[in-house]
Amino acid sequence: MLLCCMFSGIKGVYFFRGFFHGYSFITVLMIINHALSGIAVSVVMKYADNIVKVYSTSVAMLLTAVVSVFLFNFHLSLAFFLGSTVVSVSVYLHSAGKLR
Repeated sequence: MLLCCMFSGIKGVYFFRGFFHGYSFITVLMIINHALSGIAVSVVMKYADNIVKVYSTSVAMLLTAVVSVFLFNFHLSLAFFLGSTVVSVSVYLHSAGKLR
């Protein structure tokens, strides 16, 4: 099926120019980023539970938002502060329960 799609309609552009024709450097970096993120999620799911994955995703979103404030002059809303407070408290309560 894939071979039929590659050689039909586009006049064999994949065959003559290669599958990655037209990809920019940023596109390749994004593909590598998503691949490494998938590997990281699989490692977390192997050695930890699903709650840790959800919390790590939430903390990554918080860190991304903080970095985007400095890099892109992004303005955070009240809803973001309330949500980040809930996430921070829940991460603390989850980790405090594991220590006992």
